[in-house]
Amino acid sequence: MKFFLFLLKQSWKIVVIATSIGALSGVASLGLIALIHHSLRSPEMPGVRAMWLFIGLCVAVLVARVTSQLLLVRMSQGVISRLIRYLTSQILRVPLRKLEEIGAHRLLTTLTTDVQIIANAMNSLPHLCINGAILTCGLVYLAYMSLPLFGAVLVMTIIGVISFRLPVRNARKHLRNAREDQDTLMKHIRGLIDGTKELKLNRPRREAFLAEAVNVADANLRERQTKGQTIQAVAVGWGRLLFFVVIGLMLFLWPRIEPISMNTLAGYTLTLLYLMAPLEGMVAAMPLFFGRARIALNRIDELGLTVREFAEEESFTAGQEFTGDWKQLELAGITHTYKREKDEGDFLLGPIDLVLRPGEIVFVVGGNGSGKTTMMKVLTGLYPPEGGEVRLDGQVIGVAQREAYRQMFSAIFADVVLFDSLFGIKLPQIDEKARTYLEQLHLNKDVTITDGTFSTTEELSKGQRKRLALVAAYLEDRPIYIFDEWAADQDPLFKRVFYTRILPDLKARGKAVLAVTHDDNYFEMADRILVLRDGKAVDGDWRDALIQRGHAAIGAA
Repeated sequence: MKFFLFLLKQSWKIVVIATSIGALSGVASLGLIALIHHSLRSPEMPGVRAMWLFIGLCVAVLVARVTSQLLLVRMSQGVISRLIRYLTSQILRVPLRKLEEIGAHRLLTTLTTDVQIIANAMNSLPHLCINGAILTCGLVYLAYMSLPLFGAVLVMTIIGVISFRLPVRNARKHLRNAREDQDTLMKHIRGLIDGTKELKLNRPRREAFLAEAVNVADANLRERQTKGQTIQAVAVGWGRLLFFVVIGLMLFLWPRIEPISMNTLAGYTLTLLYLMAPLEGMVAAMPLFFGRARIALNRIDELGLTVREFAEEESFTAGQEFTGDWKQLELAGITHTYKREKDEGDFLLGPIDLVLRPGEIVFVVGGNGSGKTTMMKVLTGLYPPEGGEVRLDGQVIGVAQREAYRQMFSAIFADVVLFDSLFGIKLPQIDEKARTYLEQLHLNKDVTITDGTFSTTEELSKGQRKRLALVAAYLEDRPIYIFDEWAADQDPLFKRVFYTRILPDLKARGKAVLAVTHDDNYFEMADRILVLRDGKAVDGDWRDALIQRGHAAIGAA
């Protein structure tokens, strides 16, 4: 029922029209059965009029069925398209921390498996509507031929439906559990892909991972899917058997209860045999497609509820815009708490105070787990501060301003993500400008650009990928640039280019730069250095010592 309510909510007009046309197909099919029945029991050969009526009914069945299917196919594809667009757009509205808690594997499974299951159910919807119309009209014809016998057939049908639904409910429980196993399997597959290098280097770990993670999740999924589908197959077979049971009772038992003509029995037998296929199609489709579709909708709805719950925190609507003419960005006592792996307590970042101005270069230094990346996410508005304030020229950045505030930044994080095209960057002669940057970063032999689209993003080393991300960041031309360990994957040549050419060039253009780095050889290039240790900012003596160490290293070189 939930699946059909979902369809009606999306395109109820098309559903009603297509179902009505499908009903016409059912009426025409009923007319064919009645005409065949009448012709068989008539002692005379069917006349020309009956022949033309037969042809007309055949054409009506064909036209009505095809029209109904076309309408429902167009509707189903439209609904699937809207569903994918809705989910993808709403995912971007969920706060980053919430997305990280949901997990990429769950999002991927929802956007692929769940949506595909719903698509399969919708593809079977035209047949379901037409079969339903044929079945309804067939029952009307049975009632017309003999109302008492129709009552008996109806009672048997109800008993059969109840006996069918009971095992199907049990099958749905197994399929629901299988859907949970699918999330787990997807999680392990992502781990397999991301950790290929580590698994190749450690055979015991690889064998244990496959045996204890992937194989166990796959076995659980296979077992529950097999149980659920086996129960459904038995239920469908039972439903098919009931047809012959009803026909047998009608032929051998009913004449002993109430006198009935052979013509009526022949009509009933012919009609029931004709209705067997559409009823079997409905019986098979309901649990196999729509039962699984309901489970998929529940999973999507769970994600949708999460989206609706948090969407108010992320507004992408047009509103306040911050111009490039700014004077000061301030972090005033900001704090942020999150759960740290293998640690009983929460990790607290801050309180941190930081002032950033145009034309400044600030290095952020600290060990692994000191909170550098988290601070960058708070600074850029990806994480809201739990304590303290983010101020731009004295204005506090709240929920309403956060989307506009984020447009101040171009950021290249350590886990850099590249897009094939320069989406959203509309500049005159963009290809020529991009080629200039590609040449300066020695990428022109590996990457070309045509109409804002790069020739490749995958067949590059991590250092090259970061350089290509820098090309896109240059073209964005934002007021503030964030570099999270950008130079860590570069060879010595490009490290020097980054610190001695790229950063000074950005500074000369009035850009503010915040760079996470461990390259003490280039600490002198920073105007200021912020040192983090266990989420706290270290005092100024440490900053001075780091700068002096950088000077000494450069002098020795």
